[in-house]
Amino acid sequence: MSEGLLALHQGDYSRAFEQFKRAVDAAPGDPGPLFFCVFSRWWQMIFADETPSHDTGAWTAFEQAYDAATGAAGARLESTPGDPSALTALGASEVLRAHLEAIAGSYFRAGGEARRGKKALRQALDRSPDLDEALFAMGALNYFADRVPLVVKTIRPLLFLPGGDAPLGLSQVRHVAFGHGRLRIDGRLLLGMVCADHFQRAFKEALAHLEVARAETGDSPLIAAAIGDLQERLGEPDEAAATLGGAAERALGPGPERARQRRWLRLGQAEALTAGWRLDEADAALRAAQEEPGSASSAMQRLDRRIREELAVKRTACPAGGDGDRTDPLGALGAAILADPAAPTPRLARGRLLYLAGRDQEALGDLAVAVDGSSDGPSWLQGWSQIYAGLAEARLGRAAAARDHFRAASAVRRFRSSDRGLLELGERGKDAALCAP
Repeated sequence: MSEGLLALHQGDYSRAFEQFKRAVDAAPGDPGPLFFCVFSRWWQMIFADETPSHDTGAWTAFEQAYDAATGAAGARLESTPGDPSALTALGASEVLRAHLEAIAGSYFRAGGEARRGKKALRQALDRSPDLDEALFAMGALNYFADRVPLVVKTIRPLLFLPGGDAPLGLSQVRHVAFGHGRLRIDGRLLLGMVCADHFQRAFKEALAHLEVARAETGDSPLIAAAIGDLQERLGEPDEAAATLGGAAERALGPGPERARQRRWLRLGQAEALTAGWRLDEADAALRAAQEEPGSASSAMQRLDRRIREELAVKRTACPAGGDGDRTDPLGALGAAILADPAAPTPRLARGRLLYLAGRDQEALGDLAVAVDGSSDGPSWLQGWSQIYAGLAEARLGRAAAARDHFRAASAVRRFRSSDRGLLELGERGKDAALCAP
């Protein structure tokens, strides 16, 4: 079981399934190992390229594992009513299926599965309050059921969706994350994801939890990907590029799954490098992604296309290669601005460089033009213009103006680093204290 979980956290799904199958064979009829087969199939679908769909082979594989686990749990409960391990395997499997059904848009099915799962898990925890698998599933259910949109809450009875309790769910996940059970790493991952959502906004604490998970898995490239993603959300492109590039170097091994992971990591690295105006390096990361064997999924193609569009705009503004230009970037940008004073991208580029050089008042002159001229532009142009304007205002001691810019940045739709605005605002969720590392 431990070998299977380690392989799962490393993204080596074939080895994970092999180890869990060995555990199942060693304990015929035991629902516990069978649940981990469900868990591994769920994990793989969560990290897949596309939204889970009922007509895929991955869903069929999940259903087979689900049927085996729930069937064994039902048989055990017939012979040993109230068995906590069987109730846990049953309830946790039902909660995981409810999650996939909700992602797939089958809310009625999701509600029924969640209600049945919660009932079984409550019975298991009444008998054994410290069961990791039960606490993990119940904690996730309690948290996310309390965070569904208001329109869903109003029709909760029609969907058979059980009620939630976000503080209780966070506490249950913390219990798993800070314990010594099998799911402590998964608890850290879930805690990191929850603490980084827009309800809690405990971003630094979330990074700390993810770093613990990475250390405990021997620097897993999948967990590094989660860290790099959060760094990108927080407007730390250089840190994200280093994290994702390093993870791609460590994601060694043959096979299509590893190649897919490396391609994603290189695309993420290219996205971060582009955000940091390291344009030549971004080109190199895109080439490395293309060189991976296998075909790119539609999600990969969409990301690749978006990165190339941003690169093309920035190349026009900085033909010498962005921050890689060691000649006279300010001079080159000055010439571009003279040619078209209202163009927002060169203004953002120069305003950013002036801010990084500590010339805040000069930077604001360019950034004001970038903010005004980017309203109909791409999300990255709108968002970063507001972010750098806010940073310059903050350093000049003008807190109210800075907050206006940060709030505007956080509201830009599809801006990859919109959470940087929330981070700078420093406004946290009411349950953020439960996110403390």
